[in-house]
Amino acid sequence: MFTVFDLFRLLSVLAGAGVGAFVGHGLLGWMGAAGGVLVGWVVGYGVGGLPFFFVARFLNNDLRRADPASLSQRLEAEYFISHLILAELAQRGEDLAKYEEPILQLLRSESGDRRRHGWASLRFFYPARAEALADYKYEAPAEECRKQVEEALAKGRPVEQA
Repeated sequence: MFTVFDLFRLLSVLAGAGVGAFVGHGLLGWMGAAGGVLVGWVVGYGVGGLPFFFVARFLNNDLRRADPASLSQRLEAEYFISHLILAELAQRGEDLAKYEEPILQLLRSESGDRRRHGWASLRFFYPARAEALADYKYEAPAEECRKQVEEALAKGRPVEQA
């Protein structure tokens, strides 16, 4: 998936290479331009990674400060960071079994995006349940996904968490 952070990094690399070539050519001719491109590429790569770094730090601090009840609410509302929320809860020593139902709800969703994020979280944090749903395909129609989840729940396989 190509994100806005990838775009920042790509544009920074290209801008760094361009500026490096311009400055290098002005100082040392064509050989300087070649070296400037390499140096600019590296500097641009580093600078382009800064937005992701700062946003990741902000999100990590935000999750760390939140209480378990608000994290539980966010688990449903902010499904796209469900893996980060579950990781924070696990790091605090919370019993993740009580958070399995919201993840299963994601697997039953009409939205393919919600199902995709729910499946990723289920595979990592609830491997026994994911094994019971080994044939689950989040790309399948919503009705088929719901049916698979309900069948797996009906079998009542035990649940373990990571």
